[in-house]
Amino acid sequence: MLSFLSTKYSFFSQIQKSEPELIIISDTIDEKLSDFCKQIRVLTFNSRPIILAVSKSSELEDRLETLDSGADDFLSESMSSKEFQARTKAHLRRYVEGSLHPVTLFVKDNLAEKTLKKLTGAQNDAAVILADVSSLGFYREIYGEIAYEKVLQTLGAIINSTLSKGDFIGHWRETGFLAVTSFEKAERVASFLTFAFDNVKERFYSEFDYKNGFIVLSSDNMPESKMPLMKLSIGIVALDKNFQNYKQVLNSLLALVKLCGSSEKSCYVMDRPKLYGKTEAVAPKNKVLILERDEALLCLLRATCEMRGLCVKDTLESTAENIADVIIIDYGKGEGVDICKEIRKNFKGKIIFTSSVHKKK
Repeated sequence: MLSFLSTKYSFFSQIQKSEPELIIISDTIDEKLSDFCKQIRVLTFNSRPIILAVSKSSELEDRLETLDSGADDFLSESMSSKEFQARTKAHLRRYVEGSLHPVTLFVKDNLAEKTLKKLTGAQNDAAVILADVSSLGFYREIYGEIAYEKVLQTLGAIINSTLSKGDFIGHWRETGFLAVTSFEKAERVASFLTFAFDNVKERFYSEFDYKNGFIVLSSDNMPESKMPLMKLSIGIVALDKNFQNYKQVLNSLLALVKLCGSSEKSCYVMDRPKLYGKTEAVAPKNKVLILERDEALLCLLRATCEMRGLCVKDTLESTAENIADVIIIDYGKGEGVDICKEIRKNFKGKIIFTSSVHKKK
């Protein structure tokens, strides 16, 4: 969001309300440029924006005084527009790079909280998802930093695959993720995340720990204790006008995540808004037929398609022309080719083959 402000008090009010990432100040203001920079730094101590000072002066003393007062750069008005753009982009690039988590490259929790603050009350059709990995701290202590980062990378990739271009994803503390998406899509995302995490969880543990269903935590200063395996606890709330501020949103999310504590497996809890009047179910437009022998892969394909709003079948009831819009067939040991030939007699739509066989023939 770009704002142009000409008075001192409207400026101070706006920066406290919107917490901008970049502030450009011109010495055309009535106040001394260096004094104005000091006041901004005091008011934006927590958000720490980039401050660029633009001045007619090219004197060294003025530049040093302004930079010492809190400005990140001093730009002369005689500077070319291309250099001005390049310097501004360089500051923004460093700001973005410093705001990214080194493991997942999602924004850190301070920027995620700032984004939620801006969105609260501004959108009626959005939902916030808080996904917290229970027992991740104990896992980090036992298995080490590299294994901990592998969990974050894997979960980050799973979350990223479920979100669209306009959605937001960031970290929340050391064990969670905060996402903003459409309310219609939020439950499908949560359902897929819990399913996918429980299916990949085994690879993070030793065979002994996974079969036991717990890990043993012990040290010289404390008795031996059993810690449960990791699970994904998810809370979902609608980002509507009922919330006065972002802290109310976070408190609601944390309360929902806490309700997941009684479940042994990953789960989600959703705070649904009250609906009034009659609602009509909308039938999905596209149908997908999946013929897959591997139960785990079939389950994954089904969940992925249903999350996209598709109607999924996994049994071949007939070879009629209208059985589906798209058919996914497992090659298997060669029988997939025979099934394909039979279907193709009447079916004119797309057929996609999946196979673990890499022979060209």
